Amino acid sequence: MPEYEHCCLNTECNHEWCDTYSIKSDPPTTCPACHQETAKRLISGGSGKGIVALSGAELVAATKAGAAAIEKHAAQNEGFAASFIGDGLYERKQQQMDKAKRGW
Repeated sequence: MPEYEHCCLNTECNHEWCDTYSIKSDPPTTCPACHQETAKRLISGGSGKGIVALSGAELVAATKAGAAAIEKHAAQNEGFAASFIGDGLYERKQQQMDKAKRGW
């Protein structure tokens, strides 16, 4: 369950706290410190999960490096290659290579 940050908008209180509840639940409206209807859920950065740390040229370079590693692994492992591109496509590619070797 996500954890949310909250604050009290009452200038005499200004209490801040964290609360955990379902995303489907309504946020609390009552401050636990002053018990007034002045609570507000804050928007925060969260845990950082799901945030892309790379962009631009760094992202392109990392993506190309990842693709090259997958290609290398597929070339060394026939089962992985067949699973990765699908058995049907893998078989067609194998047949094309066999025909090319035989000169058909």
